[in-house]
Amino acid sequence: MSYLVDAEEVVTAYVELRDRMIAFLRELPEEVANVTVPHCPAWTVQETVSHMVGVPDALLAGDFDGIASDEWTQRQVERHRGLTLSALADKWEAQADDFFMLLPNIPQPGLSQMVFDVTSHEHDVRHAVGKPGSRDSAAVKVGVGFMKNIIDSREKLDASVVDSWEVSDFEVFRTLGARRSLEQIAAAGLDVEFVKEAIEPLPISIPAVSIAE
Repeated sequence: MSYLVDAEEVVTAYVELRDRMIAFLRELPEEVANVTVPHCPAWTVQETVSHMVGVPDALLAGDFDGIASDEWTQRQVERHRGLTLSALADKWEAQADDFFMLLPNIPQPGLSQMVFDVTSHEHDVRHAVGKPGSRDSAAVKVGVGFMKNIIDSREKLDASVVDSWEVSDFEVFRTLGARRSLEQIAAAGLDVEFVKEAIEPLPISIPAVSIAE
């Protein structure tokens, strides 16, 4: 059994997210570009968006060396350093046609993983600038499906446990995406040990400090 959202729906979710974020970035005042992103404290808003724009940019350019590594990600940030949020929005839009042609050729689960990542950062940026929204988007559902599919591949974990959680899809997404502390996980009535085991092997980690979102 696969918990992954159908690939065609994943592509649609990404396109909706991209268009939504392009419009969002164009509405933001440029002074927020240097605001630190609490969920990604090593990055500012500008650097986080540089990564979001940089993934399709790298794939279109054939930059696959160390794909998904910290070094690969940092190249995206450096490549776009100094660009305004408006300029990043323009570049993201300019990529649209070419990347749309590439998207359906990205195999699962990599396609869902990409959407999981960019959706995480959408909400990281929204939190940093104090403008939450789109918490019930198709992209959030893609992210939940991606994480449940990972959990289902583990011998000692049952992904159906997630379906019993009495929280929103957004809270499931942010919890399994390592955006909730142990205290927040417990306060939501979720199984702390289950969440720890689900996240531990991944290149993300549960934050030590609670961040209210």
